Amino acid sequence: MTLQDIEADVLEAERRLRELTGINVRSLAYPCYQDFVGYGLTRQSYVPIVAKHFVAARGGGEYPDNHPLTCDLHYLWSLKAEYLRGAELIGWVEWTAQRGRWLIFTFHGVDEGHLPISRQALTELCDYLARRKDIWVAPVAEVAKRIAAWR
Repeated sequence: MTLQDIEADVLEAERRLRELTGINVRSLAYPCYQDFVGYGLTRQSYVPIVAKHFVAARGGGEYPDNHPLTCDLHYLWSLKAEYLRGAELIGWVEWTAQRGRWLIFTFHGVDEGHLPISRQALTELCDYLARRKDIWVAPVAEVAKRIAAWR
């Protein structure tokens, strides 16, 4: 695909989602964490295209924490949550919170499908977060809007 193909594809998908949901502000998840087209000498990032149309986007990263002051809102790092146990998910939340960072989990399925997390692990995480009134849980787009306004 070319950068123009990517932009057309993303905009068409966004048009359809807006039509179905009525939601106008959304974040994007890079497919398989890849933010580029081509390989080698022809490799090109499409992060600038995403930045034109979305408040934020998430991909992979070295560490699944984002510093609110310095993170790239159009390539945020996320934690691949597949196959992690509840205690591991909670550990990541605590580690990130202690450092004053923003954690994004990537979930693909619950108890089935591609790269799942167990219902038990997800329930443990949700129960923990419900008890932690000092940790804000929100969609990526909502957090990104707040950070952009704060900056």
